[in-house]
Amino acid sequence: MTTNLRGRVAQRATGNRQANKELVVKAKVRDVRQLFEKMKPQFEMALPRHVTVDRFLRVALTAVQKTPKLLDCTPESLLAALLESARLGLEPGTKQAAIVPYGKQATFIAQWQGLVELMYRSGQVTNVTAEFIHENDEWSYRIGDGGGFWHEPDLLAPAEERGPILLVYAYAEIKGGGRSKIVTLNRWQAVEIRDRYSKAYALAEQHRREDPEDFALNPAKGWFNSTWHTEFDAMWRKSAVRRLADWVPQSPELVELLSRENEAGESELPDFDFEGEVVGESEEPETPADVPPGQTAEEPARPAPDYVCERCQAVGQHFEDECPGAAS
Repeated sequence: MTTNLRGRVAQRATGNRQANKELVVKAKVRDVRQLFEKMKPQFEMALPRHVTVDRFLRVALTAVQKTPKLLDCTPESLLAALLESARLGLEPGTKQAAIVPYGKQATFIAQWQGLVELMYRSGQVTNVTAEFIHENDEWSYRIGDGGGFWHEPDLLAPAEERGPILLVYAYAEIKGGGRSKIVTLNRWQAVEIRDRYSKAYALAEQHRREDPEDFALNPAKGWFNSTWHTEFDAMWRKSAVRRLADWVPQSPELVELLSRENEAGESELPDFDFEGEVVGESEEPETPADVPPGQTAEEPARPAPDYVCERCQAVGQHFEDECPGAAS
């Protein structure tokens, strides 16, 4: 009987803790929403004409809600990352761009599809192809007189039958019928770019070395990972598309992005001075429905109604100082 009661008490306490955690997240989201509204004029000035500020802020808030760790980033880094996305006219949290939390720092990363979008804005690029060549694919690439390129993948074959990826290629078709240089990047070259230029990858690797026990228990923890760890193939393809950008007509937005990105595709954002509310828990979070009247979400959970007091054997909610048998 006692064991079952304790189990129910523990379940109630766990439920209250989960409710409190959800309240904290909701409070932080409210703070972020208010912060975005406060910065709305700056976002509107940064955005290109074809993107409305209301849509951009809705997409930005959705991106933050999908990645709750962004709520713990400094407001300066979060705003700087989002303003960079706004200046380029790329929607955060989509295939165009990502806002990634590294500790307390929010970082803007353009996806390879975002790079392609910026190429199209030059008005001179009509199509961009960026594909993987697998070991069992048919392909040929020759340079020189009479040289050429072709790739014939078996699209009906299961992925495992195509074999491992050998390299990525990318090229663009130019208005008027021309074609850009064909850029290729093999796995070794992609690894070299990652190891040489990615600060996020180096930091995650450092954390893995410094705390191997925690890493063994929590390998998916953001502290131990970067985009190169979790999305290597996507970063590999982006590196090829980024090299292609040097061989195509460039839009002003693409020029700006390339001037700030390193070879690993990480943006070096300018310092952003922000004076305003800190993104964090609201001062007066709502109280969950299952918290008894007069008790706030921050207080320890009271015993469940079927709690049996060891002192007076009464069933009900009371602490020691409220115990009917305290005076006896």
